[in-house]
Amino acid sequence: MNGKPLILVVEHNLHDLELLNSHLGILNFSCICTKQGVRAVMLAQTHQPDLILLDTMLSNSSANQVINELKHNSKTATIPIIAVIPLTVVQDDESTTLTGFDDCITKPYDFNQLEVVISRHIQFQNLSIQYYK
Repeated sequence: MNGKPLILVVEHNLHDLELLNSHLGILNFSCICTKQGVRAVMLAQTHQPDLILLDTMLSNSSANQVINELKHNSKTATIPIIAVIPLTVVQDDESTTLTGFDDCITKPYDFNQLEVVISRHIQFQNLSIQYYK
């Protein structure tokens, strides 16, 4: 795109979506944003982002459906997917299983945690690409 890592942000809350888009831009990432799981799958297949932030509280399709489609498509199977889980859900259900996700963060967003998790996965992906060249 423009040399910056591309992140697909899938967030059901418009305010949080705009906040993430703005903050990730400050961190020198490019973003594609959507509120819909079905659209997220199409955007991931078309743009093949470096990383996907996926809100687990999607309204039009479940995050499990989205992750299943992404992980079973050869174009998107290797893209790291970070689950975004409301802190109240984590506190209420310690046995939450995140099948298919590469990592998770909680919201309300802790931007320091967000930056660490994203950077870790982007750096790992860059190392993997260099290794296989």
